[in-house]
Amino acid sequence: MEQYDVPVGPSAVRGPRYRFRDPAAPALVAQCLIATSALADVFVIATGGAGSPLVTEANALLGVLQIACWITFLLWFHRCRCNAEVLAPGTHRYAPGFALGAWIIPLAMWWLPRRITLDIRRAGGPPRDAALINAWWFAWLCDGPVSVAVHLLVLHQTDYHTPVDHGLGILSSILAIAVIRRVTAGQPAGPLPYFNMT
Repeated sequence: MEQYDVPVGPSAVRGPRYRFRDPAAPALVAQCLIATSALADVFVIATGGAGSPLVTEANALLGVLQIACWITFLLWFHRCRCNAEVLAPGTHRYAPGFALGAWIIPLAMWWLPRRITLDIRRAGGPPRDAALINAWWFAWLCDGPVSVAVHLLVLHQTDYHTPVDHGLGILSSILAIAVIRRVTAGQPAGPLPYFNMT
């Protein structure tokens, strides 16, 4: 990966300087944790939902696993966004810091991360994966913000251990793993192309 460790494009002239860093290791860790979370969802469905031993006896473990998934996903996402700045400098709508911050901006978090993901994917090659990214984003919205809103405003309860909730979690996990694989594969495996800095 030494051939990637050079600043290119406008980032080579003015800071901050972005260097290509291999996204494979964070991608692998994120995929493993997300797959573990999906298997936990399958186990909860198979063993009785809210009455599952994993919910009643190891609820804290599920929370820790969820936090670990988020942290590793965000580390991978930020690395890919910084790489995209190297691959296609000056073509992105949002700065690399938004790869982390966009997830916590009220209301904007419902569409900004999807937009950033599409930009990252386009920087790595032809935008062939828009349908996959859109499907993942829709599943994430249904599993996250929409699910919370439905439980609080329509169902008036906070039991998130129904088969529907965990089924959405499984679908979201499968699509997230597919997106991680596609976006990581879109970051180059060979020498970086020449960028005209004049």
